[in-house]
Amino acid sequence: MRYTLNDDWRFLPDGVEFAEKAWLSDAGWQRVNVPHTWNATDPFDDVESYRRGASWYRKHFTLADSLRGRRLLLHFEGANQVARVYVNGAFVGQHKGGYTAFTVDFTRHARFGADNLVAVEVDNSHDPMIPPLSVGFALYGGIYRDVWLVATDPVHVTTSDLGSSGVAVTTPEVSAERGTVRVRGAVTNDGAPARQLRVVSTVLDAAGREVARGETSVTAAPNASAGFDTALPPVARPHLWSPDDPYLYAVYTDVYDGARLADRVTSPLGFRWFRFGPDGFFLNGKKTFLRGTNRHQDYAGLGSALSNTQHVRDLEIIKTMGANFLRLAHYPQDPAVLDAADRLGLLIWEEVPVVNHITVDSEFTRNAQTMLREMIRQHRNHPSVVTWGIMNEVFLWSEAGERIGRQSDTTYMREVRDFAHGMDAVARAEDPSRFTTMAIHGATSYDESGVAAITQILGLNLYNGWYSGTLDEFGPTLDRRHAKSPSQAIVVSEYGSGSELRLNAVVPERFDHSGAYHRLYHESYLRQARARPWLAGTAVWNEFDFAQPHIGESTPNMNKKGLLTFDRQPKDVYYLYKANWNPTPMVYVASRDWRHRAGIDSTGARTVTQPVDVYSNAGPVELLVNGKSLGTRAPDDVTKASWQVPFAAGDNVIEARAGKVVDRLVIRMDVVPRALRDTTWREIAVNVGSNAQYFDDTGPVWLEDRAYAPGSFGYVGGKAALMAREIVITDTKQTPLYVTYRAGLDAYRFDVPDGDYELELRFAEPGGAQGAGAAGGALPPGEAPGAHAFGVAVNGRTLVERLDLATRRNVAPARPITTEVSATNGSGVVVTFRPIAGQAVLNAIRIRRK
Repeated sequence: MRYTLNDDWRFLPDGVEFAEKAWLSDAGWQRVNVPHTWNATDPFDDVESYRRGASWYRKHFTLADSLRGRRLLLHFEGANQVARVYVNGAFVGQHKGGYTAFTVDFTRHARFGADNLVAVEVDNSHDPMIPPLSVGFALYGGIYRDVWLVATDPVHVTTSDLGSSGVAVTTPEVSAERGTVRVRGAVTNDGAPARQLRVVSTVLDAAGREVARGETSVTAAPNASAGFDTALPPVARPHLWSPDDPYLYAVYTDVYDGARLADRVTSPLGFRWFRFGPDGFFLNGKKTFLRGTNRHQDYAGLGSALSNTQHVRDLEIIKTMGANFLRLAHYPQDPAVLDAADRLGLLIWEEVPVVNHITVDSEFTRNAQTMLREMIRQHRNHPSVVTWGIMNEVFLWSEAGERIGRQSDTTYMREVRDFAHGMDAVARAEDPSRFTTMAIHGATSYDESGVAAITQILGLNLYNGWYSGTLDEFGPTLDRRHAKSPSQAIVVSEYGSGSELRLNAVVPERFDHSGAYHRLYHESYLRQARARPWLAGTAVWNEFDFAQPHIGESTPNMNKKGLLTFDRQPKDVYYLYKANWNPTPMVYVASRDWRHRAGIDSTGARTVTQPVDVYSNAGPVELLVNGKSLGTRAPDDVTKASWQVPFAAGDNVIEARAGKVVDRLVIRMDVVPRALRDTTWREIAVNVGSNAQYFDDTGPVWLEDRAYAPGSFGYVGGKAALMAREIVITDTKQTPLYVTYRAGLDAYRFDVPDGDYELELRFAEPGGAQGAGAAGGALPPGEAPGAHAFGVAVNGRTLVERLDLATRRNVAPARPITTEVSATNGSGVVVTFRPIAGQAVLNAIRIRRK
C-alpha cells in the first residue's frame, strides 16, 4: 500500500536548530503543499543571484493501527539537493543529489494511532562534491516532487535498491516473431523464521490478457534478502513498441508466502530492439531518424515544482509537434515524464547532472556514479529509454567558473578522461541493453584528451550561426566530425537560437532575438540535417524557455531558445516543426509573434510592405489580405511559402488556404510617414542600435534603428552594438530596449514640425560588449564609476551635464530620462552627445507630440 503525503506541510525558509524535534513549534511556519520550491520566482528578480541554502519542511500525520507489523517507508521522488530526513526526532536517512528518488525506512520510530512528525532539512547550497557544479540552469531548492508513504508486508520486494522498484525487466531477445522476458530482483524477509517464497512474474497485454508467466522459488533468511532471476516463456509475435505505435505490456511481479500474496510490483514492458551506429539509428529493424528536442523541467511561476499533470502536458506538447525523441537535459526527471514517454511514444536520452566541470576528487566521482546507478535502476524498465548520458560539456568552464574556448589544463583533461571511462563502465555494467552517450561542445579538448571516443554515441552541441559563425557552417561541421569519427554514432544533442516574442525584424540578424531569425535558423538546420543520412538524429535546444541565472540578454536570467515560452505559449517556430514532423494536414500563418507591426510609408499610399511566411504540409497555399488574393505558392522543402504583403494602416486580415485547411489572423500595422511634417503620426519610438522592432502591450511599436535622412529621423554617427551576455539589466520590464545600443553617436535627429514634444531617452551601462549583427561595434569595459561618462543636450540646451551609468560589475540598471522640448524655426529636435570619458551611448529614444 502507498499514498502521497503531499498536502499540508509547514515550511521555514531558513536553517534552524532542533527543527526535527516535536517540541519546537512550527505554528508560524508557512503552510505549503509539495511539490514545492522556494526559488519559484527569485531567480528572475533584480536581486543578484538567487537563494541557495538550507530550509526545513515538517509534516504531521497519523498512522492507522492496521499498519502495525508492516515495514514503513517514506519515498521522495526528488528533493534538491541534499535532504536529511527525521521522523519523530530520529534521523532516518540522508540523500545527496537533487534529481533521483530515494527511500528511507522509519519503521522503528513509527507511532500508531498517534501523531507522527516527519522533518526534512533540504539544502541546495553549492557543494563542490555534488554534481552539478557550474550550470546553465537554476538549481531550485525544495521537496519539488511527490512524497509517498509506503507500507509493505514483512515479506516484500526489496525497497533498498537505490530508490528503484527493486525489479528489473529486460527483453534479451526481440524480433517480429518472438520476444523473451527476463525479470530480476530480490525479496526481503523482515521477520523470522526463514521463508520459502515464490516469485511469480506475469506478462499482460494492453487488454489485460496473460501472455506469459514464469515462477522462481527462493529461500529468504530472517532479516535478509534473496535474489531471484526468472526467464519467462517467449511471447509469440509480440506487438512491438515504437513512437508510431507505443504499445505497452505490463509485468506483475508477485511474491507469495505460501498461498498468501505478500507483495506486488508492476513494471512497464515494451518489446522493441534498436541499435545506434555510424549509419544512423535503427528501431525494430527500420532506419528511424530521431526528430528530437530537449526539455528543462521548470515552468513560469512554479520553478521546478510541477504537478504530474503539468509534466505530462509538456510531453504531449512535444509529441503533438511530431517529435519522436526527447533528451532529458541535464538531469533525471520526474517518474511521470518517463511514464508519459512510454505511453506517447517518445524515445528518451536521460542523463546525470555532470555539467560544464567536474571536481577532481574521489568523493565527487563516487557521488556522480551513485547518481548514475540511481537513474538507471529507477528508470531501466521504461521501453522509451534508449541511451544513458554520463556528462555534458565538461570542458566548457575553467577552474574559475568562466566559459572558455579550449581547455589547456592537460592534467585536468586526463582526470576527466579517467572520470568518463569510469562513468561509462558503470552505465554499461548496470544496463548492457542500452547505449552510452555524452554531449560535447566545439572545443578540440575532447579529441585531444580522448574523451570524445569513450561513449558509444557522441552528442554534439552545435550553435553555428548563433554563438559563432554562420548558419551554413552547421552541415560542414557535422561532416568534419563524421570524417574524424567514422565508426561512431552521432546525434546533434543541442542546436538553437534565442528569440523574444517582443522582438521582430524584417531583415533578421544573428543575436537580434527576433522570431524571424529564430525561424530562419531552424529552417536552415532542418535542411542541413536531412542532407546527412548517416546522422542518427537531432535535438532542438530547447522545447521551452527556462531559467538561466546570471545571464542578461532580452530577458534577464532566462534562456530564450525555446520553441515555446516559459509559460508554454508556442512561438511561431513551433509550427515549423509541426508542419515538418507531424503528418496531420495544417497551414499556419507564422506571424502570431508579430501581430502588431510598424513601418515607414515609402510610397505615400499609407501602406508598408513587409514579409509574411506560411508553414503548410497540405500542399499549395493561397494568401489573402483583406479579402484580396496575393496568389498561390508551393511550400519549399521545409514547408514554407512567403509573400511580400502591402499592409494598410490599421488592422489587416490575413488568411492562408491550403485546400480545405485554413488559418486566419489579424495583423495591425502602424504606418509612420517618411516626412515627419506629415502630422498623421502621434509618436515615434526607436529601438536604438537594433535591426528589430519591439512591441509590448504598454505602448507603441519601437521601430528598428535607422540612419538619419533629411525630413525624417535617425542617428548621426556611431556604431550599433549589443550588451555582453553576462550583463543583467535591472529596473525595467522592457529589457529588450536596453540590450542593444549605439556607441559613439554624435546626435539623434527628428525633423519634426514646430511645436511642443515630450522626449524620452533610455540608457544603460554596457560594460564590455559584442558586435550587433552586421553593424558590429564594441565598447571597452567601463564598469567603474567615472570610467565612462558623457553629456547630453537637446536643441542646444544641456539636459545632463555628466551622465555616469556605471554601478557594479555585470549589472546595468535601466536609466530612462524624460524631458519636454519645443521645436522652433524649422529646427526639429536634435539630441547631441558630448563624450567625457569613453563613448556616449543611447539605447532607445521616443518622441511624442503634445
